[in-house]
Amino acid sequence: MGLDLGNPRLRDAVGIAIVVVSSLCIAFVPSSAKLALDDGASLIALLMSRCLIGAILLLPVTLYRQGMITIPARYLPRILMVTVFNIGMIACMYSAVEYIDIGLATLILYIFPLGIALLSHLTGKERINSRQWVAIACLLAGLCFLMMDTVQIGSKHGLILSFASMVFAMLFIMNASTLTSELGAAVINLHANLWSVVYFIVALILIPGLDFLYPVTADGWFAIISNGVFYMLGYWLFFEGCRFVGVTRASLLTLVDPLFAALMAIVFLGQMLNVMEWFGFAVILISLITFELKRDHKEG
Repeated sequence: MGLDLGNPRLRDAVGIAIVVVSSLCIAFVPSSAKLALDDGASLIALLMSRCLIGAILLLPVTLYRQGMITIPARYLPRILMVTVFNIGMIACMYSAVEYIDIGLATLILYIFPLGIALLSHLTGKERINSRQWVAIACLLAGLCFLMMDTVQIGSKHGLILSFASMVFAMLFIMNASTLTSELGAAVINLHANLWSVVYFIVALILIPGLDFLYPVTADGWFAIISNGVFYMLGYWLFFEGCRFVGVTRASLLTLVDPLFAALMAIVFLGQMLNVMEWFGFAVILISLITFELKRDHKEG
């Protein structure tokens, strides 16, 4: 990248910046998906288009950085497994919101950084001190305050699907980050997108009643293309960031996603936060800063 990334502080700063930009990209994905679906696109058409657009955009990047798009055959089973985890996360999340409020489904999904932090700590991959655990607890509390106004419990089926989505997210990110460290973020995301398209084609063939419908207006097409672009950028940059700051820190930093979503709702939709939501917003922001500062203090 043309920078002296041997300096730990500079490496941290670059990694954090990459993950934050990835979160900003991911924050656009739900809005663009809703616009495409409201314009007549079916869910499977949206998901297949998203992955196909991601693969097309990542192809020249992979060729430029890697010189080839193929991977050793021994990695194929792991790529297929990671793709299944990614599809499982998305499928369970979209299915959950049919039964419960989207705020609760999102709240449960964003518990995944805690699971990653706990597993990384227990396996010795990344050590987390007591002050950082307090910051993590405050992060989750802040997320609850931010989304409390939108949460409605709903049915147990929705809760089960939401927790399944959270588990799939944890498995996807942990396994994909390991592959990224071995093969690179661009090539992993390229292959995951390509295999996702294959899985969706098989689903269309084998599952009766799946409608493959595209948007009916130019605005809908713009939304579906934007969805693919931001999806690709979000995950590619996230796993690039993992290489700099580690999967635990990168995952915790994704908790800025709801903050960006809230800010975009204020700017573009005129939806103001109430006092409780602003409190949650502040708690998340302060807790993220505290987590990073306590890590630096420990290492310094």
